Amino acid sequence: MRPIVVMLLLVLLTGCPKFDAPPQATIVDLADGVLPDRSLPVDIVWHEPIDPATLHLRIVRFDTDPEGNLLPEAELFFEGDAAGALFGGTGILTPDSAAYSIVIPPDKPLPVATQLALVIESGLRDKKGNAWTVPQVIKFSYALACIEGEGKPTAFPESSVHFVLVNVEQPLSTQLQILADFRVNPMTGAFVGQFTNADRDASIDCSPFGLSCTADDACQTVPEAKCVPPSERAASTDAYVDFTFNNTPPEGYSFTIKGCVQDQADGSFALANQPASLQVQSPPVTVEGIEFNLTIRDDGGVLRTLGSFKAANVSLGETPFGPAAGTVIMRDVPAAEVPPGLPAPPDLP
Repeated sequence: MRPIVVMLLLVLLTGCPKFDAPPQATIVDLADGVLPDRSLPVDIVWHEPIDPATLHLRIVRFDTDPEGNLLPEAELFFEGDAAGALFGGTGILTPDSAAYSIVIPPDKPLPVATQLALVIESGLRDKKGNAWTVPQVIKFSYALACIEGEGKPTAFPESSVHFVLVNVEQPLSTQLQILADFRVNPMTGAFVGQFTNADRDASIDCSPFGLSCTADDACQTVPEAKCVPPSERAASTDAYVDFTFNNTPPEGYSFTIKGCVQDQADGSFALANQPASLQVQSPPVTVEGIEFNLTIRDDGGVLRTLGSFKAANVSLGETPFGPAAGTVIMRDVPAAEVPPGLPAPPDLP
């Protein structure tokens, strides 16, 4: 028998070596990117015991550059290792090195309605030496509880329009552009918002930029002038100048959400809503149980937002695709630049 045949037989008989992955982390009770109770520790478990000497992790605000990379200067809430904590709280590793609990002091709890990230630094190994060569990043947030009858006065504008970018990560990768018109009760923080589909404005002329776009293209002006497909994603919320609303079926849509906004101790606002649904005729898409958890900050006179969203189910026609989740950024639109005729929300109750 030829040597190569013998070797093949030996491989078939003994089987291929089993891949031993580095220790994979999960956060206990994390559902659709949301944790239910910020008064409880953040509990992290691995699918196998880890080498404690290689554990180093952080909890930061999920601030990213336009390419989606976590910013090095992102606000730090906790930093620790298996020996205890370096900043922000305490860390407790179980005796079998299979779970880790982060306890944040009650005088500085993690913020609600804010997109956070657990970053486990590269180099984490299991007991056999299998190691991560890149950081593990797990996004999460805490829901703002909108409890009827417990509203609080807010300094959030009573009337404002925002350009919203919903970056869907599952069940597929896509971006929704929306113009949202909010009305807020300053005495209770209750709000009603009308969320309307936004499309690139076909009336923008690129000739002042020395460009001649075809009938199949749109003129993008932010972050730079160029001819792009109408479906091109917006690079940032400052691209609101390139968009107008489209609430005309079959492609256009508009839906209403209700919820609450609360002032936070650091001067920001937390916003969350009751589950809402939207339906688009073409393509025939239904999204059920949409929930936003957002943190809104004044950035030099511009209200900018980071946060997350989830939906109970997405369907294409009669076919369900399951839950959806992703991140949300938005900014307010100056009143003089709001497209005329933008659908307004119904009156506050």
